[in-house]
Amino acid sequence: MIMNTIQKRHLSIQSGFTLIELMIGVAIIGILAAIAIPLYQSYVSKTQTTRVISELAQLRLSVEECLQTGRTKIGLDSHECDPRATESNLIVGGSQVGVVLPNNMGVAQMSNPLTLTTSITAVVSTQVTPTLTGKKVEWLRTNEGSWSCSSNIEPAYLPKSCSYNASL
Repeated sequence: MIMNTIQKRHLSIQSGFTLIELMIGVAIIGILAAIAIPLYQSYVSKTQTTRVISELAQLRLSVEECLQTGRTKIGLDSHECDPRATESNLIVGGSQVGVVLPNNMGVAQMSNPLTLTTSITAVVSTQVTPTLTGKKVEWLRTNEGSWSCSSNIEPAYLPKSCSYNASL
């Protein structure tokens, strides 16, 4: 009789998860996703902002070289300044030297002719997170030769090297 009771208990043991255990697991995953997705989107926006600022910053050396050699008109002739701007899928803007760009690519824009207070600007394309689309980044040169970065991208996404300017 004791053996018969043990056998019945053994047969009634269920294997697997109960509905409540599964619901708790789904709730935990949902909470983690609710926290992780906005943090990931913020991270992507910060990296895309930093990339746009860096791509523009690279052009400062070309501008300085052109100003030092007296080439102030942007163009491809030997007496003109070729800023050697690299196309990017994060920037909107056509080539200032007449080069045909691939689809969905753009380059930074510079004041033409170059002056001691030249600016390098870019409008962020639609190939980025929606919070950045259409925003502007600008590197501005002073008469003394120093450069400063400003942008109308939300301050939370800007690196410390670039200041927020709502009027851009």
